[in-house]
Amino acid sequence: MIDDRTVLDDTHLELAEHEPESWVRRFEPDRSSAGYNLILFRRRVPVIIDMSGRVVHTWPEVRATGRFRLNQDGSLAVIGTDNLVKEYSWDGDLLWHFQLDDVHDLPHHDLIRLENENYLVLVHDGHGHADYLLEIDRSGEVVWEWWIQDHADRFTTWDSQNTDPSHSNSIREIPANRWFDAGDDRFRPGNILVSARTLNTIFIIDRSSGEIVWTHSKGFDGQHEAVMLDRPLRGAGLIMVFNNGLNNLNEYRRSSVETINPVSGVLEWHYGSENFYSSVEGSAQPLSGNNALITSSQGGRVFEITRRGRIVWEWVPPYPPMRVERVAYDHCPQLAVRPRPPEDEVVPEDRRPYVDADLYRFDFLWQTEERLLGGRARKVLTTNNGCRDLRIPTGATLRAEFGIDGERLAGRSIEVNFRLSIDDHLEPPVVLVDESLDETADPPWRSSNASLAANALQQVTLCLETQVNGDFEGAEIVAYWVNPRIRSNEERKRRTDRLRTISEHERKLREQQLRAFGYVH
Repeated sequence: MIDDRTVLDDTHLELAEHEPESWVRRFEPDRSSAGYNLILFRRRVPVIIDMSGRVVHTWPEVRATGRFRLNQDGSLAVIGTDNLVKEYSWDGDLLWHFQLDDVHDLPHHDLIRLENENYLVLVHDGHGHADYLLEIDRSGEVVWEWWIQDHADRFTTWDSQNTDPSHSNSIREIPANRWFDAGDDRFRPGNILVSARTLNTIFIIDRSSGEIVWTHSKGFDGQHEAVMLDRPLRGAGLIMVFNNGLNNLNEYRRSSVETINPVSGVLEWHYGSENFYSSVEGSAQPLSGNNALITSSQGGRVFEITRRGRIVWEWVPPYPPMRVERVAYDHCPQLAVRPRPPEDEVVPEDRRPYVDADLYRFDFLWQTEERLLGGRARKVLTTNNGCRDLRIPTGATLRAEFGIDGERLAGRSIEVNFRLSIDDHLEPPVVLVDESLDETADPPWRSSNASLAANALQQVTLCLETQVNGDFEGAEIVAYWVNPRIRSNEERKRRTDRLRTISEHERKLREQQLRAFGYVH
């Protein structure tokens, strides 16, 4: 039963309780390209907010994963958390849906409505683990199909041993552009621009032949969201990309937004900052006036910048935001009839810059393991010794947890010294944790908290050391660090502890999606 309300999670109940106005940290109306913002509340409920964060419209019983599109007739297209491609009316009524034939395949990351009003959807092949594209008409018929593995020889970075060799994450229809007007058929309007993260490549598919007619890889490192600037934007015909910096190929923990001349391959413009980093996810949308809207998903914020990099709007929700999109006040008839909302300036209480959360995470989610230790599930590090260079946010605190898995000792003796230090490269390193535990420790798990306020906006090196002594062969496997948690002032202010229920059906589907893309091992 599609959209069975009896298994609906309770996220929609929070819509009436939250105060999104407090999530707008900065707004300069005179410099911003104002409009409405399309967000996924709690990463799954489609909502429209204005520039002050006020809720304009919601679809409280719709659940989306990763992407939704507001069409210009007011209909809403989503990739559902139930792995269906669906279209809803402005009022939330289901108008159309499509289900893949193979239950192992997943629609993921992106869908667009083409000029011919068919939908183009990215799909993950559950058997071969590469991606393919499907064009689906209103009757639910597949009218065009394209498989990336058929063109593997076009990519020098293709790894047939990789369980996710392409990991495409965005698709766009090429708009009218100056390159085609000048006779370059590679950029024919209607061709498809694709970003493939694992390949560190963006490319264009010729719709008539199915051939890849253009590729670009220079400087890319786990990139997302390739889009050609449309008329009448300045720089129309250039391609904008969110370059994550996932593997530190260009610089350690640095993301950038770039615009590329697709004919010359020249980098025309880029934005980067020592405070900006999202290892995965993220998007960049070109706006009028030469501005850009940037979603730093794992950084924890969305912000609009001018061409010179001035932040003129900043939105910091209490959850990682996903691919926020700005639309014009008259984007669809339902929005056009509304009075234009007030645009009130917002000045941040703390004028120091916001530091993205991925800059002060010791290890990322996919670098940790979940283990049942000390009576509860803990996200533990896969290494007991190591250092990370981190940038500390304002008003930060650190929580460190460590301990021994006593059940695996089997009565044998062990002594473990846990040591954590921080080095600001100005003064001698400061030891924050120095504690020894043995097989008699009760409890076998300990925690330590420390203020890092003195390190605000500093680049520091955080180091963990573990020394194990005992008569247990391979004793190091019984001593663990939980991934150290650094929390900023901003994060604490917006944090919510409300527990939300998720249906068992949705939990299984979410795990299936995460496993398919290598985020769960």
